[in-house]
Amino acid sequence: MPVSAPSIPLRLDSLSFAYGAEPVLAEVSLRVEPGEFVALVGPNGSGKSTLLRLAVGLLSPAAGDVQLFGGAPADFRDRGRLGYVPQRPALGEGITATVEDIAASGRLTRGAWFRRGRRNHPAVERALAEVGLSEMRGARLSELSGGQQQRAFIARALAGEPDLLVLDEPVAGVDAESQRQFRSSLTALVRDRGGSVLLVSHELGAVADDLDRVVVLKQTVRFDGTPDELRSQGVSLGVHAADLPLWLEQVK
Repeated sequence: MPVSAPSIPLRLDSLSFAYGAEPVLAEVSLRVEPGEFVALVGPNGSGKSTLLRLAVGLLSPAAGDVQLFGGAPADFRDRGRLGYVPQRPALGEGITATVEDIAASGRLTRGAWFRRGRRNHPAVERALAEVGLSEMRGARLSELSGGQQQRAFIARALAGEPDLLVLDEPVAGVDAESQRQFRSSLTALVRDRGGSVLLVSHELGAVADDLDRVVVLKQTVRFDGTPDELRSQGVSLGVHAADLPLWLEQVK
């Protein structure tokens, strides 16, 4: 019996969206293939976060089609295959959960929350190590800095061992060493476990050498190609602190 090809993790076809009368996205088409590491960049207000929310089913498009692992997001049930970290994860008032609790909750999507030993599951241990929070596992999330909280939510997504990881500005305000650890966790997901990553970030220096594609968005897709093709236009991802954001803000 022939082996069926793996479903494409994410496909957006001619996607349009508006907030009231204000258009945000127009005719956007984008694919993320199995085992692909894609960066989505663009100037402020270009629609990047909105596109991610459409991709994971938190918003519905005005026109066009979203396919998540071959089906509509509204019909998607195998949530263990998807990891999503928004730009500013909501933190409930008076939350008492620890870093370990947050990371372990990532196993919920794998049906593992009520099993004994969920906290010391190898995937949870690995996720905490990959974001550099192993020694802070017992700290309450509400006691941490914003950057440390963000790392805990990244650990939650990684602990679920997703086939597609969608991240919105995950390293904003995170120190350089944590960015290097973050890069290692993403490359392990893609290269070692065959997962896919769609990353929105202005901080691409840490992962510049690992990207398969860079997509530039400003209401529509203005560029979709390899990092080398982008460099040929005079944009160096490795010096992102200076030229990448400046170049993006000049995108017409």
